[in-house]
Amino acid sequence: MVKIGINTSCSQKHNRPGIREILAFVFDNSFQVVEFRDEYPFAEDLTGEDIEWARVQMEERGIWCSVHLPFYDLDISAFRNDLRMAAVNSVVKSVEVAAKLGARTATVHGGSMKRNYYSAEWEKTAEELSLDSLARINRECKERGIKLLIENLNLFSDRVHRVHALPAQLLETKAELGDNIGFTLDIAHVVSTPLNPVEYALALGPENIKLAHLNDNDLKSDQHLGLGMGRIDYRSFMEAYLEKKWDFPLLFETRSEEYALTSKAYLEKLIKEIEG
Repeated sequence: MVKIGINTSCSQKHNRPGIREILAFVFDNSFQVVEFRDEYPFAEDLTGEDIEWARVQMEERGIWCSVHLPFYDLDISAFRNDLRMAAVNSVVKSVEVAAKLGARTATVHGGSMKRNYYSAEWEKTAEELSLDSLARINRECKERGIKLLIENLNLFSDRVHRVHALPAQLLETKAELGDNIGFTLDIAHVVSTPLNPVEYALALGPENIKLAHLNDNDLKSDQHLGLGMGRIDYRSFMEAYLEKKWDFPLLFETRSEEYALTSKAYLEKLIKEIEG
């Protein structure tokens, strides 16, 4: 059975819902997985009572819980050590929230470097700093029984050097940091690379993929549209997913709840057509 869920960006983009409202949307629409997007003001609004309530409710319903660690306003590959450590400490605080929520996994973005400020020679330094930061974050995750999932980033802009955009980069980091590292496969980011989603998943190793983000775009920018609203070939991906019996959960990371619901209907229909 395909596990379908949401990244809570669909609820958080244009308003400020509490965790109880977010989970009401999850429960009411029979999502089986939830990845909380820990960006301001999510953690700031949480109380201990909210966290305990959410953990119990998810456990009782068998909901897979994950947390997307913060990345807005943060850069874990920043050249200034004080800024980088501030970013790492912020992410570690999010890991602590994830543990209290009972999360099994946590998604993280590797670092990035603005090419208009630095030359290509600095890219290796950014990669080394990102690896050091991820090692620190991974230790915190491992201590709390949380698997750290590095998300593949996009190559839509040539003005930014993104440390983890291609399978080889992700696998190299996993080799350096060990078995507690897995991957969050973002299909909408994959289409900015030379590989298609099936090729990318096979290159990473499906056994290493623990979550996937699904949304649509025009193949030119990261738009977070509902499935079927853009140009991504989800049929080919789902044919491979079902044929090869992949089992990582599929999460809609869309810009609105409406797009999440239309994506759910689109995916369920697509699965029936393929299986039929």
